[in-house]
Amino acid sequence: MLAVGFGGWKIALPELASFFNNIAFENYKANRLADTQKAYELALWVDPKSRTALYNLGWLCEEVQDLQCARGKYLQAAKLGLPAAYSNLARLYIVDQKNYPAAVHFLLQGWKLAEDDRVKYSLLKNLGWARLEQGRYSEALQHLDEAIKLDSEGPATYCLKAQVLEKMKNTKEALPQWKICLKYADSQEFDEDIWIGMARQRLNEEKTNK
Repeated sequence: MLAVGFGGWKIALPELASFFNNIAFENYKANRLADTQKAYELALWVDPKSRTALYNLGWLCEEVQDLQCARGKYLQAAKLGLPAAYSNLARLYIVDQKNYPAAVHFLLQGWKLAEDDRVKYSLLKNLGWARLEQGRYSEALQHLDEAIKLDSEGPATYCLKAQVLEKMKNTKEALPQWKICLKYADSQEFDEDIWIGMARQRLNEEKTNK
């Protein structure tokens, strides 16, 4: 394992990269985004194959809406075998590129590697989303229900499930999903803020029609 020396101490490069990753996270919590970026870049300078640093830098790029940068970093992390990177990359292909077949491809690749339930939830949620956009509603519903089994409080699945049910003309079953979507969704999250607006509009229409 490669290491660097400091005053007689030797530190493995992955450990040093982890150190800079931790500094970056502290900077992010303090809203010092420029320092956050520098710390992630330092992590990659000492360990160019740090999947975590690549993923986190991609996430930071996405936070400031530099989606080209985000896609590039997520793709690098995915190539190094990080399943969460496949999920985030696929989400960008859904939202930004409208390239649903590519999104499905990345999600299925990530699924082969996923072990953590949180990552599996994300992959299934995004797979349900991609199938919704493709008009493959039964498959979308299946994936979203599987995601809900892994996390029953994840708002995105309910917001997406409501949309699927609406497309399937199952308005009665969609309404409770819209209510849960509105209950758990966070307006600070870009996707969820859009779905909050959809949920409010749909529920207001239901009240008006009564």
